[in-house]
Amino acid sequence: MPHKAKKIQVLQILSQNLRNPSPQLVDSDHIANHLNLSISETHLLLKIMNDMGVIETNVDHRLSLITRKGLQYLERQSVN
Repeated sequence: MPHKAKKIQVLQILSQNLRNPSPQLVDSDHIANHLNLSISETHLLLKIMNDMGVIETNVDHRLSLITRKGLQYLERQSVN
């Protein structure tokens, strides 16, 4: 799966979490399972996305949430 597609899927997972009545931080194991990636690949992807500012992760990239910038990025991708 191309890198861009993985980023979009991560953003979709994190944005779906916002629909919960009490959104929680999303565990990287959940993301890895959903994308069929190893945990190390997932942590690297989350680190890159955190550096881009589209998500926020904790120090060890185990827990994530989408940022406003991430929601805007996802919205732009759905328009194209």
